[in-house]
Amino acid sequence: MQPLATTLTRESVLSAIDEHDRLGRDVFLDRYGFKEARDYFLIRDGRAYDSKAVAGVAYGYVAGAALTSSEFTGGSGLADVLRALGFHVTGVADWTWPELVLACALLDEDGWRRTIRAHEPEVVALSRYLRDRNPELSISPTFRSANSVQRKLEDLRTVHPSYTGKPTRGGRMTEQVALSFLAEPARMRAVAASLRSQTELMETPPDGDDELDTEAGDSPTGLVAAIEGGVSRRMVGQRERDPKLRRAKIEDVRRRGKPVACEVCAFDFRTTYGPHGDGYIHVHHVIPLHFSGEVTTRLEDLALLCANCHAMIHRSIPWKTPDELRSLMTRAALN
Repeated sequence: MQPLATTLTRESVLSAIDEHDRLGRDVFLDRYGFKEARDYFLIRDGRAYDSKAVAGVAYGYVAGAALTSSEFTGGSGLADVLRALGFHVTGVADWTWPELVLACALLDEDGWRRTIRAHEPEVVALSRYLRDRNPELSISPTFRSANSVQRKLEDLRTVHPSYTGKPTRGGRMTEQVALSFLAEPARMRAVAASLRSQTELMETPPDGDDELDTEAGDSPTGLVAAIEGGVSRRMVGQRERDPKLRRAKIEDVRRRGKPVACEVCAFDFRTTYGPHGDGYIHVHHVIPLHFSGEVTTRLEDLALLCANCHAMIHRSIPWKTPDELRSLMTRAALN
C-alpha cells in the first residue's frame, strides 16, 4: 500500500466528496465500512465530511481500491495530509483559557462542594453556550458536550485543597485557572462575567511567558499606564499587549538613575555582552495577563527580569513574585 501522503490528490478527494453527496452520509459510511468521525472533519462549502472515510475512498480513485478503516490511521496525521492538499480540516480542540474560566465560575458558584452532573441545567447551558460559539468544531457531537463539561469541572474541582480523592490530569492551564479562582475569586468572577458577553471565545492557550519583548512603537514619553490583556475578538485570538510599555518601563528606570538590570539577581546584559546587550531585558507582569484579564497596567505593575529569573518565577504554581524569588536566592546563598 502506498502512503496516503504520496497517493491522494486533490482531485481524488473531491471525487470522494462527490460520491458522498450522491449516496448520503449513512450509505457512504456503511458501504465502505467507516464509523462516524468524532473530531476530524473535512469542511467544504459549509458542509462537514468524515475525513477518514473520505480519504479511504479517495485512495481508491487513484489506486483502484478503496482502503478500509483498519488499513490506515486517521487523526492529526491524516488531517495534515488533507490540509496539504488545500482542504480545511477541524481537529481536537483543547480547552482554552476563556472556556476554563467560564467552567470554573460555574464550579465556584456551586461552592466547589460536589460533582456537577452532565444532566444538570447549568452544565447543559454551558455546553450549549460553548458549542454555539464554535459552530465549526461543534460538528463533532463530543465537542464541549455536557459529558465533556462534567469531566472538565471535575478536573478543576480536584485542584481544590478540600478535595480528598485522587487528582485528575487536567493539564497545567486547568490547574492555573482553578488556583487563580481560589486566590482572587472576586476578580476572576468579574473576568468570567466579561467573557460571557463575548461572541467568540477561542484563544490560544497562554504559555506563561509575560515578556514584553516588542520594541516597536512610538516614543512612550509621558506614558504611565495602558489597557492590556483584552481578548481579541477573532476565532483564534491572542492576549493583547501594549508595545509601548516595555520602552516606557526601561526609560523610567533610566530616568531614575537605575541600571537596566534584573530586579532579582541584578544581572545586566550590557555589562556582560557590551553594546550588543544594551537595553535588553525581560519586562514581566507581576500579575500575568492571562489571569488578570483586561486591566490597566501601570509601570509599577511591571518588573525587569533576566531570562533565568523570569523562568524561575513561572516554574511553580502559584507563580513567585520578584520579592519572593529574591528571598529564595538570599536563603540559598546563606546555605
